[in-house]
Amino acid sequence: MSVDHTPDVVDQIVDLYSESGMSTRRIAEIMQIDRQRVTQILCDNGIAVAPRGVGRTRPLRVPNVISKNDLEYLYTTQRMSSVEIGRVLGLSDRFIRSRLKLWRIERRTKGALNRYDRQEVDTGELTRLYLEKEWAASVVSEELGTSLGIVLRSAHSSGLAIRAGGSPRPSPSYDIHLIEALYDDSEVEAILTFHKIQVVRSPGPIWVRFPTPAALTEELLTALYCECGLAIFHIELLTGAPASTILHKLEEYGIDRRGRGGLSPFMQRWRAKQKTTAIQGRWSQSCV
Repeated sequence: MSVDHTPDVVDQIVDLYSESGMSTRRIAEIMQIDRQRVTQILCDNGIAVAPRGVGRTRPLRVPNVISKNDLEYLYTTQRMSSVEIGRVLGLSDRFIRSRLKLWRIERRTKGALNRYDRQEVDTGELTRLYLEKEWAASVVSEELGTSLGIVLRSAHSSGLAIRAGGSPRPSPSYDIHLIEALYDDSEVEAILTFHKIQVVRSPGPIWVRFPTPAALTEELLTALYCECGLAIFHIELLTGAPASTILHKLEEYGIDRRGRGGLSPFMQRWRAKQKTTAIQGRWSQSCV
């Protein structure tokens, strides 16, 4: 029968394996527990256990990568998921979940009735995307990972004027940081170079940046949308083609649209990079 060990015992086992480089056999002798139980505790805490007979590598120093306060800040205040935190820190999401459990950090509930899931979009984000950038409501819903109905309802309840259907109107207030991030992405750069797409880093209305939109071939759209994980609006910024045209071409070429439920893969990469920079800055300040 499995026995639950105290957090102190679990921490000691993890430290002996990851910090001191001891074998599971030696740890079992010191802690006076079964070797298989040691292996199970390590696995439950996201520590990869080397097969028997291959020897031990140098200490991984995993436990001290993140403190309880930092994990609580990322999970509770920044509302990052265990997967996002693991990606930023280079750890498995299983390890992050084990730390949440070990340090008794309250977990968010799951499912459609998640009390943390908002049924309305953040007003500031909606104003920026729908009003200032003048994205189409359908494009906003894709970017925010929610439904078109929730976007329209949120716009109405926030007092934003609902535009008539059609292509989103261009706006002079494009985000220069997003344009720079797109062009600085190595995957995007390689694809644009291969397909000989003009690079226009200056912000401004789309018709000024691209008097003649780039040709949307099947190969180009597959590379940008599927391989790079760009959203419709990102492709618009890089090619000058209207969002409505891009959506039509995706359907024409039979390219499957991504399902709802989160940010585009590119935005996940970009935001993870931003959060990594912010975390490093925060930790640097705390060490001063």
